[in-house]
Amino acid sequence: MKLTTRGKSWRVAAAVAIIFLAGLPSFAQDASSETPPAAAPANSLEQIKKAQVELKRLDCLTGRVDGKLNDRTRAALKKFWASAKRPPSTDIAITDELIADLADHGDNYCRPPRKVFFSGGGHGGNPAMLPFFAPGGRPPVPATPPVATPPAVNQPATEPQ
Repeated sequence: MKLTTRGKSWRVAAAVAIIFLAGLPSFAQDASSETPPAAAPANSLEQIKKAQVELKRLDCLTGRVDGKLNDRTRAALKKFWASAKRPPSTDIAITDELIADLADHGDNYCRPPRKVFFSGGGHGGNPAMLPFFAPGGRPPVPATPPVATPPAVNQPATEPQ
């Protein structure tokens, strides 16, 4: 095939080249189709509700789940961060990552451990309870009762008189 400006052969070659190139996959389209979907924007109604449900489960949030990022929700997040020994964030953004972080913790995470207080030296003033509060905070181990030995086989049983 000879390309000349006088004939139509260059037009045929160009048409063949265009058709050939049109059949090849476009790399620009493939790259754009492989990008991950955009993450949901922070502080959406659904995300706030999910975070409030998790904060309620963790015993950080008091009250009802209303889907609003109000002072109660902010205080609950600060309580969670304090329990997790993390510095509180000034810019509170409810994201999917935060919700996943909340879901990773066990129930009642924000509830402080219960403290049991006794008056009167640890026995509640009841002297009968003194044996149960040994030094060290553990009750004493009870002694095992003596085991009765069975009578010997060759000895006759005695009858009461």
